[in-house]
Amino acid sequence: MILTDVTRDKQTTAQQLEDERTSSILLLAAGVAHELGNPLNSLTIHLQLMERRLKKLKSSKEADALADSVGVCRAEVARLDGIISNFLDAIRPRPPDLAELDLAEVLTEVLRFQQNEFADRRVAVEAEALDGLPAVMADRNQVKQVFFNITKNALDAMQPGGRLKIRARADDDSVHLLFGDSGSGIKQEDLVRLFQPYHTTKPGGHGLGLMIVQRIMREHGGQVGIESKEGVGTVVTLQFPRKDRRVRMLGG
Repeated sequence: MILTDVTRDKQTTAQQLEDERTSSILLLAAGVAHELGNPLNSLTIHLQLMERRLKKLKSSKEADALADSVGVCRAEVARLDGIISNFLDAIRPRPPDLAELDLAEVLTEVLRFQQNEFADRRVAVEAEALDGLPAVMADRNQVKQVFFNITKNALDAMQPGGRLKIRARADDDSVHLLFGDSGSGIKQEDLVRLFQPYHTTKPGGHGLGLMIVQRIMREHGGQVGIESKEGVGTVVTLQFPRKDRRVRMLGG
């Protein structure tokens, strides 16, 4: 009798099916977003024509009110166009431009950019053990996007007086960054769906942030993990392969 451990094969197959499902959904969404651009362009052109004609009319209370309404419409069309552009940029898979990277430096830059938002919401940020982390090979802009998504999710999950604690550690193979928030936590039934596209627990959320985080981490040879308990908070762990480990792997 020959016994074979098929657990890994099953996990690989399940991951492949999930990746194919995600790719299909994103391809459909990208097509819809692209098609929305055509009517938006048409609306922009006609609103511009309306503005020009209104300027030729004799000024009156009614004409001025109409001009204001046209201006609002143009601004909203421009906002929608921006949303679509950002959406398409976010979901288009792009291979990472790998270079030696100091994760602590990038994280510090992201936190500095967000410091006013954290202060406005009275959320404290603690960062520990960031000095002396081993270098990684990563795409700076994509890593920044990962950090922004993780810290923004943490911020949105917390009430005033909350605390975001960031810790770092390294082993022989990887660099680990842990983001722990004191938010409301995530229901167990939602945990298993967090990385699915368009699944969100936030009002007004688009449900793409964590899916993009997972995709970027995988393309870097890393992983993302989430642990959460309702009423306690959530810990997100990012695992990046060390630069020297990646070199050893490539060298065989």
